[in-house]
Amino acid sequence: MTRKKAVVDVAINAYGKPYQTAVTLLSLLKHSGEWIDKIYFVEEKKQPETPKYQFLLDQLGDRVIYYKPNFWLWVNKVYGFLQNFKTYRHSVRYQYAWEKTDKDYLLILHNDVHFKGDLVGAYLSKMEGHTAVGKIGQCWNCSAHKAKLCDGDTYTQYRPDYESLKKVLSEYPGARKEMYASMIEKDRPWPLPECRMNEYVAMINMTKARPATVPHGKTMVFGSLNKLDVGVDWFFQLNNEGHTFANFDYDPYAVHSWVSLKNAGHDALFNNDLYQYEESVARQFLKEEYGMEF
Repeated sequence: MTRKKAVVDVAINAYGKPYQTAVTLLSLLKHSGEWIDKIYFVEEKKQPETPKYQFLLDQLGDRVIYYKPNFWLWVNKVYGFLQNFKTYRHSVRYQYAWEKTDKDYLLILHNDVHFKGDLVGAYLSKMEGHTAVGKIGQCWNCSAHKAKLCDGDTYTQYRPDYESLKKVLSEYPGARKEMYASMIEKDRPWPLPECRMNEYVAMINMTKARPATVPHGKTMVFGSLNKLDVGVDWFFQLNNEGHTFANFDYDPYAVHSWVSLKNAGHDALFNNDLYQYEESVARQFLKEEYGMEF
């Protein structure tokens, strides 16, 4: 049943972490359920373990639109000419929901977020004609941020030329400095390599983003990882086309990688002991907070 205020659909790509995925979606609905209609639940074609999502799909009921892509793209480059083929394009993370939603807003999520407040309502109040709202920039990796020249609020004001940027990168080397040379366009170095709308939990204004993005526009699909990280290419292109984005610190409302010992959910996918530990914590949380039995 459609809820009165339901103006948002959710896109979540699930790769492992069934119990953390459950915490993500159940805590989201607990605090922001009034805004949300459908949840596009994309179970990646390849999984780190035998899929265990059915308990969650049963819990969510008719809110869920389930999809399993034909291809496993992981963190590989998205080839532009292949985007013309729907089967391939719909295998890029979040893209199936991007094309299928009929709502004005799409909330994009990682599957390891714990919500503590109504972030969806807060995002909606800050949209104000922007193309997206969320935390802008991986500033902890960025030379310009280290040099105190830029952050998520001021990234539009710091637009160095190529030589100036090279100097900053040399004087304040970032964690991924070796990758920057192949990412920076000499005649168009802005936004900087670490600039993006972080996909952990971001809201997209589909009335602005959809017409500009493949398959309707020329901008690379949001979920591509063609420049350094997911969404960097999309963010780069749309900024240079005049789109605007609102930086919003979601920390008071949500915690990404909330159970991780290293505060980096990606690490657990390569460390089975860490993976099992994180899942055990999430499972216990579901028992205590939501009364779920397994």
